[in-house]
Amino acid sequence: MRGARPDPGDSYLQENHLPIFSARVLAQRLERIILEMGEGISETVYRRTRDAVMRGNYEYILADQNNARVFEALQREQPLAAASGPARPDIGLPRDPRQLRHAWEDLSEADRAELFHLDPFLGNRNGIPHADRDLLNRRNLDDLLRRAHESQDFNRSDYFSQLRQMLDAQQPGEPRIYLAHIDENRRVAFSLDDPDFADNTAVLLGPAGRDGDALEYASPTVAQLRELALLSAPGARTSVSYWDVYQQPQSFVETIFPQFAQDGAAGAREFHTGLRATHEGSPGHITTLGHSYASVLTGHSAGGGARLDTDDVVFIGSWGTGTNNASELSLSGVAPENTADHVFSTMSSGDHVHLMPDTHGPLPTDPEYGARTFESMSLIPDRWNGYDHRSDFYLASTNPAAQNIGLIITGRGDLVS
Repeated sequence: MRGARPDPGDSYLQENHLPIFSARVLAQRLERIILEMGEGISETVYRRTRDAVMRGNYEYILADQNNARVFEALQREQPLAAASGPARPDIGLPRDPRQLRHAWEDLSEADRAELFHLDPFLGNRNGIPHADRDLLNRRNLDDLLRRAHESQDFNRSDYFSQLRQMLDAQQPGEPRIYLAHIDENRRVAFSLDDPDFADNTAVLLGPAGRDGDALEYASPTVAQLRELALLSAPGARTSVSYWDVYQQPQSFVETIFPQFAQDGAAGAREFHTGLRATHEGSPGHITTLGHSYASVLTGHSAGGGARLDTDDVVFIGSWGTGTNNASELSLSGVAPENTADHVFSTMSSGDHVHLMPDTHGPLPTDPEYGARTFESMSLIPDRWNGYDHRSDFYLASTNPAAQNIGLIITGRGDLVS
């Protein structure tokens, strides 16, 4: 089942995987609309349907069999405003991370304090060294937490308190957490150990369904990744970054849409460029990991004519990447003819996302995709299940996939088997 996309039948899916069944039904309906109305409308159909799904108002797409009438109704759907972070005010700093790095070095402490006064979210800017970003963002976190308490905004208050607890939970001898992004919409980026001084940096992009509880996924997952790197190369310094600064899909139905990844790709690329810009000494090795829907974000970040500042890409539990072949990706410092050697993929045979529709293209474990595929074990090999899709399963020391992931993170992808 490495490259297969099975069709177990609607009755099985309805009984055992209803969310995936719903995603497949909607994808099939959209495919019929586009087939009749023309491929040129596909972007409009998918984006407007995505907005209808997010509003909880999309039953008419399934109920009305008149494709032209459904398309007319979709055109009347008002676009949803993206849940982005705070606007980046013009305070005289360059936006390009490489230019910002040089400008930041020339600023005095008084200059930096004044800039923070003008923009409390100054620490979110890629190109500022991570130690300084952490200092600025922790200071802003205290203010955000205070304001959430005062306004009795319990969702934000709970989230900011949880983030503060994570930052304060460091034990002696453990690496520091560097807070690289925080905003009022509970978007977050942080690194376990300072990537500016790391030999290797792994970037874990945020998957779907983590709105408001990203830390419950991110904190243990980055720790697992760093442990795998230490087992693979104990003498090297490895930092693991988590980047979750985009609007994520929140259900299986929402994950059929590429627009979340398309809209988040520019931010993901800028974060990677910032990692390169602020790194000290010889260039470090960067690996980008996309688990679940984050593989779609990874594919859009490195595909479509764009280039991602990374050395290797790993797709984990992915049912599509937004690209048709590994050669469509572009990685910095990797010659186009060698790209496929730096694109890796693994999928458990029991992972239930095998059953997802193909709205993001072929499985990256399909031999025709051209990635370097390595095996993962299955907890329940005789049936599709959600346990096999969990990140902590793919990264468990008992899973043969984990050792290969550790090798890739530490720049030894040539040893993957």
